[in-house]
Amino acid sequence: MKLKFCIFIISIFTFQACEKKADERFTKTWYDTEYVIPGKTILTINSDFTFKYNARGCEWHSISKGKWSFIGDTIELNSIRIDTCYNMFPFAECIKFGEYNNKKIPTTIPNCTAESGTDYVLFNKEKFYLKNDSLVYKRKANSNCSDSLRIVFAKTEKRRKNGY
Repeated sequence: MKLKFCIFIISIFTFQACEKKADERFTKTWYDTEYVIPGKTILTINSDFTFKYNARGCEWHSISKGKWSFIGDTIELNSIRIDTCYNMFPFAECIKFGEYNNKKIPTTIPNCTAESGTDYVLFNKEKFYLKNDSLVYKRKANSNCSDSLRIVFAKTEKRRKNGY
């Protein structure tokens, strides 16, 4: 009986030791640092391997939520499906002005009519790594974005000089 109890206790400790733990360097609320247009973006990386994304500007708002995982020394973010109808746009997709005018914009629920005002950002294997005290986006090789595009988040919210 004692042997069975000891094996049980050892297996519990072994299981707990093997559980993946979130790296505390990543798990926090991150704030945008690059101000292409007036706005504010917040990326929250949670210790339960989920994330939330919220970006807001003068007349636009976008959200996302999903799961993240470790890929080497980076984290990879993937959005999850939701049951609310939003227009859906890929994260860090660079489009030419007016390019979407003639395209059907995908929605989070097929064939639904999204109300304007909030869009859903689709994170699809988006990778971020730590550099000093910042979380830096790793642009995809097949991206149509300029090499000068930088998406960087900081631990502290930056104050804008012009009040935006």
